[in-house]
Amino acid sequence: MRLQLRHITKSFGGNSVLRGVAFEVGPGEVVALAGENGAGKSTLTRVVSGAHQPDSGQVLIDGEPVTFKNPQEAMARGIEVIYQEFRQNLFPHLTVAENIHVLDRERRFGRLLVSRKRMAEEARSALAELGMDGIDVLSPVGTLGVAEQQMVEIAKATSHDLRLLILDEPTAALDERESRQLFEQVKRLRDEGVSIVYISHRLDEIFELADRIVVLRDGLVALDSPTASTGPAQVVAAMVGGAVDNFYPKEHNGGDEVVLRVRDAGSGTAFRGVDLDVRAGEVLGIGGVVGCGRSDLLRALFGLTPLTSGTVEVDGAVVPLRGVQDAMAGRIAYVTPDRQAEGLCADLSVEANISLATLRRHTGPADLVRRDRERAACGEVMSRLRVRTSSPEAAVSSLSGGNQQKALFAKWVLTGPRVLLLDEPTRGVDVGAKTEIYRIINQLTADGVAVVLVSSDLPELVAMSDRAVVMRQGRLVAEMSGDRLSEQSVLEHALVGAARPSP
Repeated sequence: MRLQLRHITKSFGGNSVLRGVAFEVGPGEVVALAGENGAGKSTLTRVVSGAHQPDSGQVLIDGEPVTFKNPQEAMARGIEVIYQEFRQNLFPHLTVAENIHVLDRERRFGRLLVSRKRMAEEARSALAELGMDGIDVLSPVGTLGVAEQQMVEIAKATSHDLRLLILDEPTAALDERESRQLFEQVKRLRDEGVSIVYISHRLDEIFELADRIVVLRDGLVALDSPTASTGPAQVVAAMVGGAVDNFYPKEHNGGDEVVLRVRDAGSGTAFRGVDLDVRAGEVLGIGGVVGCGRSDLLRALFGLTPLTSGTVEVDGAVVPLRGVQDAMAGRIAYVTPDRQAEGLCADLSVEANISLATLRRHTGPADLVRRDRERAACGEVMSRLRVRTSSPEAAVSSLSGGNQQKALFAKWVLTGPRVLLLDEPTRGVDVGAKTEIYRIINQLTADGVAVVLVSSDLPELVAMSDRAVVMRQGRLVAEMSGDRLSEQSVLEHALVGAARPSP
């Protein structure tokens, strides 16, 4: 398929989101679409997929102007989109096989008597092509982890008559090994003539996969260039409108005082025998593949899942961790990797979200909230963390992804933590927002906060950590710092005993 976009414009009220976007994607070509949050990438995707109608301009397929009234018409022409918030398109109580074939179950497997055996066989085949043949296709999708659910959504898209695939941050929930499997699938589809638009904030992925890079800024094409003749600095400059001198502005603020001490911690089969010391002002990174126990460890340290063995101390005092309230009382804070489902209340205001964890501090007699106290506290932390919003009373869902993430940080910064647990803190945010989040981490460590960082972005993990440990199959298997801390060493320790990524 040859997709051509000619001077696409789209406004919502007085907000002009797309202001004349024009570029094309050829058959068997991978075009990376980059840009900061709010640049227009998502709106453009929805125009191509029929979810939005452009105000002006044309969408052409193989030279023919088309108008899609809805996504179903676009899908009928072979256009599939996998959005970053992919779980909204999955049915948690249906099986994996039913989710993969939910759109054509009756047509392909019988209207009255559905051949579930054949449906399961085809689902297994679709997942096997992605290297995910270990997923039980008869299990409800809701029982799978985030990464496995993402692969199910990808399998659903590739199991149809596919001509154009748009991937929106597809590796955000995947580890290095799973990302390599996805890359192989993208390359296979490209070789079969499928046109691919690959949206990502990860420049290493863009330069590995894309034939051409298109950067949007403020609703316009700021760069359209072959990958072979483009460098990362050019892409970043096009995204932000100027050069970024230091993408990872790491400050080393670690001291000698141990703030967090974990001994022989275990949680069922998720992890066991974990010993950790994290010092004031230190960032301790935890590497490993998805399912190794790193995210389970952070959730247990915040009281979301039970510790079945071991002890946790903060500043020398034992924290019982019978639940989240105990963790908060012990001055432990946690930034979840899923801000939509667990971190923020989408319908509440920015201010209400930020004050949620500290609301009792702003209450007076009869437990009535003192709005003046709440507003003052939220205003101070929003200014410090540069949370940009039209109004503190605006719905948090109206913010860009980067500002939503900063609002989530602000909620926990307001608690005055001694320990901050970060699980994928820059997932799904743009380059500019990432550098601001790194600045926030530097601020916190300068104040003596002990930070534990889990990230599937290896360059981020290595660059922002003072020291890193690697988990594999629920155990700590390595510790690195200084010259020994590198992307290669983290990956080698994480994959020993597991399938290594393709070269």
